[in-house]
Amino acid sequence: MTKKALILPLLSALFIASAPLLAQADNLPPLTGAKTAKMFNDFRSQAGKNFLLPQVFKNHPGVTFILSHAKDLGLTDRQIKRLKVIRRTMLARSLAQFKKINAQRKAYLAMAEKPRVDSKKLHKNLHDIAWLMAQATADHLTGHLNAAKVLTPAQLKKLASIK
Repeated sequence: MTKKALILPLLSALFIASAPLLAQADNLPPLTGAKTAKMFNDFRSQAGKNFLLPQVFKNHPGVTFILSHAKDLGLTDRQIKRLKVIRRTMLARSLAQFKKINAQRKAYLAMAEKPRVDSKKLHKNLHDIAWLMAQATADHLTGHLNAAKVLTPAQLKKLASIK
């Protein structure tokens, strides 16, 4: 099975796997504190260079944007908790993926600096980096789409007017 054929099942599995986390939203502490702030800052500083196509998020606002308009959207406490769980999961997963991408990128650059380079290995390594970046982009976009599912149709309509 090719990597392309694995994308849809992978995205489906991620969505299904996130369902129990959303159900537990009421049992999680609020997403606040220094550790969360650092995680969010690390994510923001790395996202542009580690997503394959970051522009895909333009039409799909993320949790932070939605939460910043919680009052305008009339979000309930339960919706806010669910959105915070989604954000926490997205950030943790993205940062772990970015770590893999950066390690692979470092290995690629080290290999490319050598005077004699096996072009097949170099090509495979570059392909692996692109695959990881595409996977990180798709996973994070899934989080954005899951965040939209927390909103009611009326809230989604209001959100579209805020963008």
